[in-house]
Amino acid sequence: MTERPPGAPAATFLVRQATVADAAVLAAMRAASHSERYERDPVLVARFRADCESFFSQELAREDPFIRSWLALEPGEDGTALGTATLSITPTLPRIGDPEPRLDARVRNVYVVPEARRRGIAGELMRVLIEEVRTLGFKRLTLGTSSIGRPLYESLGFHPKDDEMIFLP
Repeated sequence: MTERPPGAPAATFLVRQATVADAAVLAAMRAASHSERYERDPVLVARFRADCESFFSQELAREDPFIRSWLALEPGEDGTALGTATLSITPTLPRIGDPEPRLDARVRNVYVVPEARRRGIAGELMRVLIEEVRTLGFKRLTLGTSSIGRPLYESLGFHPKDDEMIFLP
């Protein structure tokens, strides 16, 4: 769970690291995010959700998973999920001035359910994720964003990069 700085208003949600037991919730949130932005065919979204649940179940069960995910939850016993963010850790090539191959950290799938937006949930999820990146000693953290998310990421210290593209063979 995250702690608020002294004098900060009390949060109306809790953030905790996800476990393998949260695979279905993480998958549902990823599917909801994709269905809002890309794919609305219910059959394809259901298949995607099942694929995501299988992925999260397998990966989070590993001793050293290449992802770490967090959930924002309503306080209380039912703990309704409000949002999620995932950190992906992957090997990378050497860079100028840093000749040793390293691991890269990338933000994946920051999502807040529509009815919980504008409550600071995405920002808090990102602060927790950034703290994990610092704890792990990463020198850089990347992400892709929409125009809607850009102001949040810039407020957290991210800088725009215009050279990213995607190819879909």
